[in-house]
Amino acid sequence: MSLDYWVFDPSNCEFPKPRVSILPSTLDCSASPNRNQELSDIGLRHFSRGRYALGEAYRLAGLDKQGALLAPAYHCVTMLDPALALGAEVRLYSLRSDLMPDRDSLDQICAQSDKPVKALLATHFFGFVRDFSWLKQWCDEKGIVLIEDCSHVLFVEQYQASGAGLYGKFIASSPYKFFSCADGGLLYMPEASFVDRLPTMSAGFLAELRGIKSIIEKSRLPKISTDDIDMIDRQLESITATAPTPGSDQPTGRLAQSIQYSLASARMAPLRSSRWVVSHSSVKNNITRRQENYRRWIQALSDMHNCHGLYPEIPSNVVPYMFPLYLDTPMPHFYWLKQLGVPVWRWDEMAISNCPVAADYRLHLLHLPCHQSLSEDEMAWMLAAVRKTLAVPAAGVQ
Repeated sequence: MSLDYWVFDPSNCEFPKPRVSILPSTLDCSASPNRNQELSDIGLRHFSRGRYALGEAYRLAGLDKQGALLAPAYHCVTMLDPALALGAEVRLYSLRSDLMPDRDSLDQICAQSDKPVKALLATHFFGFVRDFSWLKQWCDEKGIVLIEDCSHVLFVEQYQASGAGLYGKFIASSPYKFFSCADGGLLYMPEASFVDRLPTMSAGFLAELRGIKSIIEKSRLPKISTDDIDMIDRQLESITATAPTPGSDQPTGRLAQSIQYSLASARMAPLRSSRWVVSHSSVKNNITRRQENYRRWIQALSDMHNCHGLYPEIPSNVVPYMFPLYLDTPMPHFYWLKQLGVPVWRWDEMAISNCPVAADYRLHLLHLPCHQSLSEDEMAWMLAAVRKTLAVPAAGVQ
């Protein structure tokens, strides 16, 4: 199957490297892990990335060239890649502004699909766990396998965010996004009989050494200081003196999965060092620090008029992955933030759909870090950089 994508190419922009790590970068093994009800090893398989766990979930759900996957229109390409690698059709369903599935869209796409819909991917975006009980019932009525995407959720053996993994026949998560490890993906199957069909391969000795080296190097990244905070105004004055160089944003077709999905790595187990980091890290500190940093983002930007947090409140049971910030004017503010070195992600490579929310969020919705490794100076610098950048008028900048 071929999908058309919008692809943003920033190569002309000459963005510098981020000044702060967007994912956890320091080990936190000072306290015993905060363990709740642990997942049974019987229903688990570990992979090098969550995308490969998703791939096995798709395969076990029966996806192949004869079937179709329903996937959210707002997505990272690696959510679709494993289905395309299986030769399956991908049908993109619309989302509401809060990123919950639009039921009318699901009904319409399912009715119009020329191939049987065998699986539906439902995502808990940014760590905000949703009630998918109605979606489970909808899938059961139509004979569709529900797969829960918990790649933005703290979902590991020691801790599962409240409400996550309750309805899916398969649950995929990405532990490396929540811990300072080199890799890590997890597939949980409540029906443990599926595990027998999932052999995995262990990484070699050299790969293990490279993983340990990666963990050490991440912990030694240059740190932000108070001097960096004092320099923001001067840097912004220089950056905003001229209009930013726009990146190339073009539609393109793709016959198969992206280069981010390696068939050779699809059955690879995570590094032993990554498993060790996850099992020995303090989950309690992970949760507390992420919630604190998320609330700091909310408070710092609450009075800004050209942006808003997608979720301006964080329930006590939510462990946030990122802080999603909607920008009214990504040109020029996204560019200026990147030039400052603010660690900004966005899903600007996305399959084209008729969902207006996905089309809008592709360039307007930023993903900002709130992880537990952020120091006080790093958080203060990011908050100041974003506030000061958004305070610069966008009028006249094209």
